[in-house]
Amino acid sequence: MTSTRLLASAAAVLLALGLAACAETAEEPTVVETPEATSTPEPTETSEPEPVEETFAMPADCTAVLPQERVDAFLEQGISLVGGPGTDIGATYLPERTREEAAGGISCFYEDAARPNIAAFTISVAPITVSNRAQIVTDLTAQGLNESATARGDATFWVLGDEQGPGAVHHVITDDAWVSVITLLGGQVFYDEAVVIADEVLDVVYN
Repeated sequence: MTSTRLLASAAAVLLALGLAACAETAEEPTVVETPEATSTPEPTETSEPEPVEETFAMPADCTAVLPQERVDAFLEQGISLVGGPGTDIGATYLPERTREEAAGGISCFYEDAARPNIAAFTISVAPITVSNRAQIVTDLTAQGLNESATARGDATFWVLGDEQGPGAVHHVITDDAWVSVITLLGGQVFYDEAVVIADEVLDVVYN
């Protein structure tokens, strides 16, 4: 009886050990991570805005040549419009027509209250056509002016001038407009202002 019990006990122990070994060697299930699905945005077509075609419009008179901000700035400095179309003097400020007036344009004269009877700024606008463009460019070139171009590719003819005189001169020739600014005094500061004023005039006459 004893030996039978021992054998049975031994068998039970071996069975238990065997089951434990099987449990230890059983492979644990592996979890396979799947990459999250990423959605690729569909390319959208981007269309560049079409360039707006600007049209030159000749000002009716000198009151429509400068933006109001520039007029106000001039007035704060004691500078006002005294000659040219739209003023009491009209186009008789000078004894002879300016080149811009001869080309069918207008010239506007602004005086400084501290220096009366002489234009501190002469601002002119004239239309350009196929028939007169070549002659205008020839005349400006003959004056010995410096030649360059704006960022937009418009031709410029200019002189820096001197602080004691003569003044600065800046002409801009577009496809259909001629804008010029002449100052009483020259030098870099006045020339830079003439360039800015010319740009302001161009913004007014193109719309």
